[in-house]
Amino acid sequence: MRAIEELIGHGLVSRTEASTRTMPQYRLPPLDRDADPIFLPVQIITGLAGETPVLRRIREVGDALLLRMLGDLYGLVETDATYGVPLDVLRQNPPSHHPARKLLEAGANAVWALELGSEQSAAGAWTQVHRIDKLEGAAAWSAFWERVATLARIGALWFEPWIFDGDALDAEPLFPVDPAIHYAVRDTDMVTDLTRTAYDASVSLAGDRSYLIDRAEGDILIALPTHHRAPEIRGVARLRVEPDTPGHRRAYAQRMQRIEGYQVAYALLRADVNTGRFDRPVRPATEDELLRR
Repeated sequence: MRAIEELIGHGLVSRTEASTRTMPQYRLPPLDRDADPIFLPVQIITGLAGETPVLRRIREVGDALLLRMLGDLYGLVETDATYGVPLDVLRQNPPSHHPARKLLEAGANAVWALELGSEQSAAGAWTQVHRIDKLEGAAAWSAFWERVATLARIGALWFEPWIFDGDALDAEPLFPVDPAIHYAVRDTDMVTDLTRTAYDASVSLAGDRSYLIDRAEGDILIALPTHHRAPEIRGVARLRVEPDTPGHRRAYAQRMQRIEGYQVAYALLRADVNTGRFDRPVRPATEDELLRR
């Protein structure tokens, strides 16, 4: 009841004329049809598969601006294949001392080594409310980054590593990867399988130059056509509880096509190398080609 009274006190809810103590009825204010609403999934309130709902976890933290940050992030999500927050808004970066490196060229393809770091970057008007203007430098951003970390700790936010076709913040996302392939993991998925296939294809492409692969221990290895510019790996900020909307479904279809398309491409590259063919550049299978398989 206290929460309802607070909503009424702030004008977010009102009682109807027929409302009684034993049978309360409430009225929500009309929506502004000219506004750009943010769609929040019901599951952040109800929870997923018996889990403690995200909204309750935020309430337990006791920081109202944490809820503001979550709402802003939902409003920023783009419906591309990553279904995440734009890179220029929030991202996880590769280490500045370890940029993408071309390890070798073999025929029509080159092998690149990439490593995802732990450094994060953010920008935009949405960060202003969390920054402390009277402070300078990193101190001004301390509350902002603590809230980002809190959202990650309570399971509302996570960063998914993606390969992009360049280092620009508007570069095209190619496919997601799993850096954990170098460690013993019991559960795997399509992203893990793709990352391993890309790595195995790169090792095959190296042939007797395996010493070059050894120099990239722990890195993600991918092959791209030799003319391709240096790729980039970045962590895309994603919300764990995703809404079931047409935009989300389209993004999921794009994601699956890219994963399956590159899985086919790297399996074909490995098969080519095993038969001594090196003249066919890596190209993800198209939607039509996937349907014919």
